[in-house]
Amino acid sequence: MAFENIQWQKRAVAMLRAALRTGLIPHAYLLVGPGGVGRLSLARELAGVLLCGKGGEDRCGKCRNCLLLETGSHPDYHEVGVPEGKQEVPIDAVRTMQRQASVKPLQADRRVFVVRDVDRMNIAAANCFLKTLEEPPGSCCFILIAASLWDIPPTVVSRCRVVKLAGLPPAQVEEALRADGVSAEDAWWLARRSWGSPGMARAFKEMGLPEFNRQLAKALCELSAEDNFRFTEMLLEAMPEGSSRAEARIVLQDLLECLAVLYRDMAALAVAGDKAELFNRDLPEPLRKAAAGCSVDELMEWADRTLEAIERVGANANERVTLDDLFSHVAGAASAGRGSRGGR
Repeated sequence: MAFENIQWQKRAVAMLRAALRTGLIPHAYLLVGPGGVGRLSLARELAGVLLCGKGGEDRCGKCRNCLLLETGSHPDYHEVGVPEGKQEVPIDAVRTMQRQASVKPLQADRRVFVVRDVDRMNIAAANCFLKTLEEPPGSCCFILIAASLWDIPPTVVSRCRVVKLAGLPPAQVEEALRADGVSAEDAWWLARRSWGSPGMARAFKEMGLPEFNRQLAKALCELSAEDNFRFTEMLLEAMPEGSSRAEARIVLQDLLECLAVLYRDMAALAVAGDKAELFNRDLPEPLRKAAAGCSVDELMEWADRTLEAIERVGANANERVTLDDLFSHVAGAASAGRGSRGGR
């Protein structure tokens, strides 16, 4: 049955099933939620039901439409997203989709388009796509996927039926990770670092993020203010070899987010001491040592500057320049604070 493999999204599945039962299918759905919680799987399952020759709220898995979809050769199913090595959905891909939508279905009763990364369309591509949503062909259904609504023009959002997918409670992500053989402490940390996304948590585990986070905490308490530029090399060396620049930027943003959270925990320790609730609960001693002699204001400023660096990396700024600029501010602030306090 359709949707049987979509775990943890009962509310979204129930909403889609209700529409399928009544046959009141909008011309465009917008599935919104963090990566790794089943957005693409849900979109593809919905597409399968819409293309199935049986009709109803489940796909049969036996008709010609279902078999063609399973083999990836259904002429009326199309998937669009950010091409490998690129940062945006190109306008040419949107125009190709428009041409395909204007043609009558070849096999099924409708054409179905799954549009990944709709929040990563530039203004030109979004405006071009808007024209199709304003006057949709009657034989098409668009299933859009995005992480949030903030980066999508309101005019696009208003022409879709929004279905929100939630992140999981940390305990459920922990349980899934422990079932994969992940240690208790790593599972606890990953469940919170991934913001409730099992897929993201598994990806972070595969890239070795828990171990890198521990190395980063150790370096924070061992390096003096003058050594802060060594963090640039540490972060750049941790980026995967052979990846595209777009992929490398995403990894660097994940690494910098670890640093921002470590600064946040250091600030919590400076305020509350042993009563502090830490994101990195297995690292209190290294963080306590790193926070010694630093003011809460300094630590929060460093966290804020790290978040700004994440934004700059996402805006395609030079990675080394961005990191050197970040750590020059941290080193300067630490040196000034140490001097005013008579030593760190």
